[in-house]
Amino acid sequence: MAEKDDIANNPFAALFPSLDQARLFVANKQLAQKENAAISTKPTGSIEDHCTDIKELSQLKIQISDLLEQPTGSIEDHSTDIKELSQLKIQISDLLEQPTGSIEDHSTDIKELSQLKNQISDLLEQVFLITLYNETEEYSSRPARCVYMSGLADTLVGQTWLDLECLDLAVFERLLLENPGAEVISTRKCQKRPTEASLAGESQVLRYLYQCFERCCNLKADNQNAKFADVLQRSIEVILLNAKTCMQQAELYPSQVLYQQFIDLYMENNHFLSDNSLVKEFFTRTAAEIHTHSEDGTLLQVFTPVLDVIKSKFQNELTLMHPAVSRYIDLLMFFSNSVPLAETFMEYTTPEKITKEKDFEFTLLGSVLGLSCIPEINKPIDLFNNPSSTSKQGHDITERDIWQQLSEISLGVYQLLFNIIKLSPLLKHKVLRWLGKCLAENSGRTKIWSTHAPQVLTQLHVSDGFSLNLCCVMLKLCQPFSEACSQKLLKIQPSYVRAVASDENDSRQRNIHAEELIKETCLIPLEENISLTEEESYSFITECFFLCHQAINQGFHVIHGMFLKLNQKLHRIQRDYQDMRQRYPNDDVEPMRKAKLQMEEGMKLFLCIKAALTEPHMLEMSMNFHIATATWLVQVARVNEVTKFEPVTFPLPEEVPTALGCMPEFIVSNVTDFTMFLHRFKHEMFESGGRDLTHFMTLILVFMGNPERMKNPHLRAELAETLAALMPQNSNVINGSKAEFANLHLEQLFANHPLIDHLAEKLIHVFVSIEMTGQSVDFEQKFNYRQPMYQVLHYIWGKEIHRNSFKGLADSAEENIENKDPPLFLRFINLLINDAIFLLDEALNFMKELKEKQAEKDGEAWQGMDPNQQLELEDNIRQLGMMARYRNVMGNMTILSLEMITRENQTIFCHEKIVDRIAAMLNYFLLRLVGPRQKDFKVKDKNEFEFKPGQLVSDITKIYLNLSKKEGFCEAVCGDGRSYSEKLFQQAIDVLLKIGSTPVLISDFERLRVNICEVGRAQQEEEELLADPPEEFTDPIMGTLMKDPVKLPTSGNIVDRAIISRHILSDQMDPFNRQPLTLDMVVPVDDLRERIHAWIKEQKSERSS
Repeated sequence: MAEKDDIANNPFAALFPSLDQARLFVANKQLAQKENAAISTKPTGSIEDHCTDIKELSQLKIQISDLLEQPTGSIEDHSTDIKELSQLKIQISDLLEQPTGSIEDHSTDIKELSQLKNQISDLLEQVFLITLYNETEEYSSRPARCVYMSGLADTLVGQTWLDLECLDLAVFERLLLENPGAEVISTRKCQKRPTEASLAGESQVLRYLYQCFERCCNLKADNQNAKFADVLQRSIEVILLNAKTCMQQAELYPSQVLYQQFIDLYMENNHFLSDNSLVKEFFTRTAAEIHTHSEDGTLLQVFTPVLDVIKSKFQNELTLMHPAVSRYIDLLMFFSNSVPLAETFMEYTTPEKITKEKDFEFTLLGSVLGLSCIPEINKPIDLFNNPSSTSKQGHDITERDIWQQLSEISLGVYQLLFNIIKLSPLLKHKVLRWLGKCLAENSGRTKIWSTHAPQVLTQLHVSDGFSLNLCCVMLKLCQPFSEACSQKLLKIQPSYVRAVASDENDSRQRNIHAEELIKETCLIPLEENISLTEEESYSFITECFFLCHQAINQGFHVIHGMFLKLNQKLHRIQRDYQDMRQRYPNDDVEPMRKAKLQMEEGMKLFLCIKAALTEPHMLEMSMNFHIATATWLVQVARVNEVTKFEPVTFPLPEEVPTALGCMPEFIVSNVTDFTMFLHRFKHEMFESGGRDLTHFMTLILVFMGNPERMKNPHLRAELAETLAALMPQNSNVINGSKAEFANLHLEQLFANHPLIDHLAEKLIHVFVSIEMTGQSVDFEQKFNYRQPMYQVLHYIWGKEIHRNSFKGLADSAEENIENKDPPLFLRFINLLINDAIFLLDEALNFMKELKEKQAEKDGEAWQGMDPNQQLELEDNIRQLGMMARYRNVMGNMTILSLEMITRENQTIFCHEKIVDRIAAMLNYFLLRLVGPRQKDFKVKDKNEFEFKPGQLVSDITKIYLNLSKKEGFCEAVCGDGRSYSEKLFQQAIDVLLKIGSTPVLISDFERLRVNICEVGRAQQEEEELLADPPEEFTDPIMGTLMKDPVKLPTSGNIVDRAIISRHILSDQMDPFNRQPLTLDMVVPVDDLRERIHAWIKEQKSERSS
C-alpha cells in the first residue's frame, strides 16, 4: 500500500495515461535493473543451465512488454495484470538467484542483447543529447557532448543507458532543468567543438525540442537506422507530446517566452537559402496534438500571443520596404497548413464587433494589406526623397523596388486566403464573409464627398493602400476566368446582385457574401412588375467576380480619381512656384522655401501613388479581368440566359434582357476608368492586349448609343471617353521606344472591327443624348464629355468607312427632316452650331477681359498696389487665362468639326431649319475676328491660352466655301442683318493674306464675296419692299416676317414653322409656357399663311407698277 501511495504522489506519474500504467512502468524498471545486475555479475554454472535461464528470462520480458502495451483503464480493470506481473517478478527473481556459469560461457544472445541496448541508448543520446553515463570513452558513436541527467541516474540505480522505458521521464526532466548548460559533459576523448556544448545545453525548451525533432528526422532518413524505426518513431512522439505540453502549459517554464520561441524558430528557418519544410512539419504536428488535446488549451488560446506579436509588427514596426515583411507573411502562411490552424487564424482576424469601417484595417489580415507606398494623410513620406534633384533613373529604381514589394504582399495574402479557402467549405465561407463585410462597411469610399474630403475618408474608412492591395488579391482570385470568352464566365449568375442572405447560415448555404450590392444603381431600372428569380446557391466564380468589381470600385477607381486631382494640384503648385521666382529671385527667402517644400512634398506623394497604381502585375491582371468582363457584358446585353459566347450583331434584339437590371453601373465604370488610366499613364500597355482589345470596342459599340440597355447618359459619355483613349497615339516615340508598331492593334480597332461601320452613329447618339437628358448638366461636365468625342470625330474622319457613315446619316436626316422626332444627324449639327456659338463667344469675351487685366498689370496702377492687391490681380489673370484657354480649345475643335463635316455634307446645313443659324454664326464670329474690334483680343502669349485667331478665320472661310455651292446659303449670309456687311468679306481676305493662306483659298473666297454682294443687293431690295409688315404677320420670337405660320397647341401662340423647328431641335418645350412640344403637335394656320403671301404679292405688285 505504501508503494502505491509513493507512486501516486510522484509528480512524474502525470506523464502516464493512468496510475496503473505508471505502476507497471516502475515494476518493469525494477525487473530491468535486476536483469542488468545479473548480467554484470560474474556468472557461475553450466552453459546449458544459463541458456535455459536466458530463454525463460526473455519470455518473461515479452510478457511484461505485452502487459505494458495493453490499453489503460481503472485499477480494478488491471487487477489481473498486476497479479500476473507479481508472479512474473517472482519467476524472474528465482531465475536471477540461480547459479550461473563463468563469463566465458555466456551465450551469443546475451552479447546481442547488450549490444542492442547500447545501440538504442546511443541513438537516443544522439537525438536528445542527454545521457545517464558520465564516463568518457576513447571511441564511441555517442555524441561528443551531452547533458548528464544526474537526478534521473540516481533514481534509476545502476542504469547507465537510455531506453524507451525511461525516455519520457528523461526528456521531461531535461526540459525542467533551469541551466542545462551547466550539466553538459564530454562523452568522448576527442577534440571538442564549441557548438556541440551549446547544442547540448540549449536552454530554450521549444528550440531544444525542435532540434531534437530535426536530429531524429535526419537519423530516420538514414537507411542504416531502419531497424530502429520504432525507436525513432517513439522519440518523435515524445518530442511532439512535450512540445504540445510546452505550448499549452507555458506556466511550467516561467522564465521562458514560448510564443516568441515559436516565432524565432519559424523565422530563422524561413529564408531563401533554407528549406523550412521541417520546421513547418514540426509545428503543424504539434498544433495537431494541441487540437487533439484541446482540454489543456485551444489552438486559439495557444497561438493568440503569437498572432498578437505578428499584428503588432505589421502595425507598428514593419513598413513596405522592410526586408522582413515577406518572412512574416510566410509565417502567417503556417496557419493555412490545416483546418484547425486556419480556423484559428480566421477567428482571430475577424472583428468581433464592427464599430467603424476602419476596424478591418486594425485586424491582423488588414494590417498586412495596409502596407503600401501610398502614405496616409499627415504622415511623413519616406520614399522618393529629394524628387526634384533625383534623376529619372533613380526614380525608376525606387519604383521597381516598390513594385516588387507590393507584388509580394498581394501574392502572399492571396496565397494565404486561397490555401484557407481550399481547406473546407466552412473556411471558404469565413474568408468570403470577411471580404464581403469589409467591402460592405467601406462602401462609403466611393461616395462623391469622400473624394473631396480625403481626411474624413481616411479617418472613417480603410486606407488607400489597403484598398489597392485588396484589389490585387481579388484580381488574383479571379485569374482562372480572367480571359476573353472564358467558359468559366458563363457560370456568373447576374441575380447575385439582388440576392440578400437572411442570416449567416443562409449566407453560408447559398454562398451570398457581398453586401450593399442591392443598393447600387444598375444599368437599367427594373419595372415594378418584373422580379428576378434568385438562385438556390451561387458559384464561387460569381462571388469572386462581383466582389472583385466592388474592390476595384472602392480601390483603384477612387485612388485614380484622387491621383488626377493631385496631378492638377501639383501643376498649380509648380506654376505658382515659377511665378514666385519672378518676384523672389533668391530661393532662400521664406516664401520660396515654403513653396519649394510644398512642391517637393507634392512630387513625393505623386510618385508614391503612381508607383502603387502602375505595379505591372496588377495592371496585367486588371487588363485581363476587364477584357473578360467586357466579353461577358456584351453577351448579357444580348440575351437573358448566357449559355455560350456568340458574335454580336446589330441591330440588337428588341427585348432588353432583364439581367441588365442586375448589373451595377460601377462594373462598366471600372472598365472605362481602367482604360482611361492606361491612356494617361501606361498607353503602351494597350498593345499587350493584342486582338483582345476588340472586346473593349464591342462593349463601347453595344452600350454607348443604346439608352435602352444603359440608361445613364453620363455613363455612356464615359464610354465615348474610353473610345478616345483607345485611339492610337500620334507621338512617334512612346516611353522612349519607336512607336512604329506600337499602335498596330489600336489602329486595327478603328478599321477592321466587325461592327466598326456603326461607330459614327453611336458617337453622334451619345453626343446628342448628353443634351437631351432632361437634367441640368453642368457646363464644365458637358464639355468635358464633348472634348473626347471631338477627338474621336477628328480621328475617324480620316478613314473612308467612317466618312461614308456620316454621309449616310446626313442623307437619312434629309429624307426624314419633317418627322415628329428630329433626325439624329439634324440634332447633332444643331448642337454643333450651339456649341460653337457659346464657346467662341465666351472665349472671345474672356480674351478681351484678359487683355484688360494684363494692361492693368503693365500700367502705372500696378506700382500703386499693395502686395495683396497685386497678388489678387495675378490670381485673377490666372483664372481668366484658364477659363479662356479651355473655351478656346473647345471652340477650335467645334469649328474644325463643322469644317470637316461640311466638306462632305452641305444639303442638310442649307435646309431652312438650319441655314439661317449657321450663316448668322459664321458672320458674327468672322466680324469679331476680322472687324475693327479684333484688337480687343491681342493678349501677350496668346499661344499659352490656345488662342488661334488666324486658324479660326481660315476654318470659318472654308465653311463658307463648303456651303456656298448650295442654293439658299448665300441668301442666308447676306440676309443676316446683325453682322453681315459688304466690307466684311474683304476684311476677311485681308487677314487671310496676312496669315499666309493659300492663293487658291483666297481667290475662291474672293469669288464668293462678289457673289454674295450681288445676292445681297437683290435681297436688300426685297427687304425694303417688305420692311413694315402687319404685326400679326411677324414671328413673336424673332420679329421677322412669317412664311409658314403655325399655332402652338398649349400656349396658343402663332410662330413661324422654321423658327419653332430650330427651337425644338435644342429644346422640346414650348418657349412660352415650358410645356412638352414636338413638331407634329403644331397646327398650321392656313388662312394666315394665305394672307401673308397675298400681302407679299401685293407689295411686289405695287413696287413693279
